[in-house]
Amino acid sequence: MQEYYEIKTKQGVMRGFFHKPDGNQYPVCIIFHGFTGQNTGTKFSYVQLSRMLEKQNIGTIRMDFLGSGQSDLDFKDMTFQNELDSAIKILEEVKQMDCVTDIYLLGHSMGGAIASEVAKMYPQDISKMCLWAPAFNLPEAIEYLKGHVEEAPYYDHSGFEISHEFVEDITSRDLYQDLDTYQNDLMIIHGTEDTTVPYAISQKYLKGFVNPVFHPIEGATHNYDNLEHIRQVIQLTYDFFIQG
Repeated sequence: MQEYYEIKTKQGVMRGFFHKPDGNQYPVCIIFHGFTGQNTGTKFSYVQLSRMLEKQNIGTIRMDFLGSGQSDLDFKDMTFQNELDSAIKILEEVKQMDCVTDIYLLGHSMGGAIASEVAKMYPQDISKMCLWAPAFNLPEAIEYLKGHVEEAPYYDHSGFEISHEFVEDITSRDLYQDLDTYQNDLMIIHGTEDTTVPYAISQKYLKGFVNPVFHPIEGATHNYDNLEHIRQVIQLTYDFFIQG
């Protein structure tokens, strides 16, 4: 059953959906969307995957972060720390649910970096984690994010307004640090033609994780802009979460 879901925070309300299986107890996968994304996912992939997992008695929660989609605040209010705080809020709420047997994380791009940070903080609470092109390169990609302009309160990122606070926050981080804190099941999927999060960085982050399963998608872009590629990503993720 797909239900509208809200989570209240001190900054505002996050809105999204909870896909609940028929059983009384089941694992729950929390999905974190990427920078400028929302809870439907690229090519509606989160919707497709959530419905597939529900049939296998796995629940899914997919929320819009504050400042994105239908959640409160504006995009310019978003920082990496705000999203991380929101992700922790979702996790803490799921941990209190009597129906939940295990917790899984899925994150795409910046959502993958968020998922990784959460897993570092709660390594024993996360049973499985899947990352799609995790954007650990964000601190080095700042010109891509804000454009080649002088310091300003806000920047135009392809029509999205981002704050200097976001820029300062992200450039202060080393997202590769302590990746080995999380040691449970991990799968990473990355397109070989990804230019947003260059495929080459996979060689760096793979050295930091403990025994990751890695699936390069030959010819795929950052958002898997090809029917064959997005189908591969969804199927690989589905198989990973349903396997015992």
